[in-house]
Amino acid sequence: MIDLGLEGKGAVVSGAGNIPERAGHGRVTSLKLAEAGATVACIDIDRGRAEDTAAEVQSAGGKAFSVIADMTDPAQVQRAVDEAASQLGSIDVCVDIIGGATWDKVGDVTLEDWNWTIQNNLSQVFYLFQTVGRRMVEQGTGGSIVALASADGINAAAMHAPYGAAKAGVISLAKSFAQELGRHGIRVNTVAPGNVGSGNEDWPEGQWAVNTVNPLAPPRSRDIGNAVLFLSSALAERITGQTLVVDGGANIRELWGINEGNLEYFKAGRHD
Repeated sequence: MIDLGLEGKGAVVSGAGNIPERAGHGRVTSLKLAEAGATVACIDIDRGRAEDTAAEVQSAGGKAFSVIADMTDPAQVQRAVDEAASQLGSIDVCVDIIGGATWDKVGDVTLEDWNWTIQNNLSQVFYLFQTVGRRMVEQGTGGSIVALASADGINAAAMHAPYGAAKAGVISLAKSFAQELGRHGIRVNTVAPGNVGSGNEDWPEGQWAVNTVNPLAPPRSRDIGNAVLFLSSALAERITGQTLVVDGGANIRELWGINEGNLEYFKAGRHD
């Protein structure tokens, strides 16, 4: 078996609870890290969600415990990280899952929606990166920090511009932390999911390119979890400041509408 280097490590997952109508990235990530041998501190603002994820990890044979905190509050971030570290011994892996979008045309976005989106998608990432980064530097043993960005932080985010701006900020933030913390053996990366929706776990196996968005297939929650697991593991020990896009190929689509329907027109002559 491949050694992921996570056996006996301490991991923090911020936003570990599962919200039924969402993709459940925190839950899936917690399960995968625990399966790889890490002990997981499952942080969530909702006690029931945090405890449910920790209990599910334990039922699957892994090690986990819950920590309750509002991670948009810097003081609570510090308290949550301290509490997690006191039980883990050291924090070797940190994953930030928290985020959410509001929807409206750019001309109609309210200041309230803008501030909420930036706080919940970017500011809280900074708080956690800074707090865990300091602790990892003090520990002197390196580590991996991963945050969920979004394909919307790479392309346009029409009708939810604040979200795209915040996720673009997360990608930039990871690069900056990666450069400054690299000399301490600390890696900082992001995963950019595509249209995961509520999980896509019911997507039929072996069906490809059945919509106009994904040349391959829509990404599933477990695909995002696998990407986070990879970046958290020893397999990625020389990868930092990068964004791993998991979007079923949505970002690779050509721009000019060339397809099988108009191929013969282009083959008939040169078209610049």
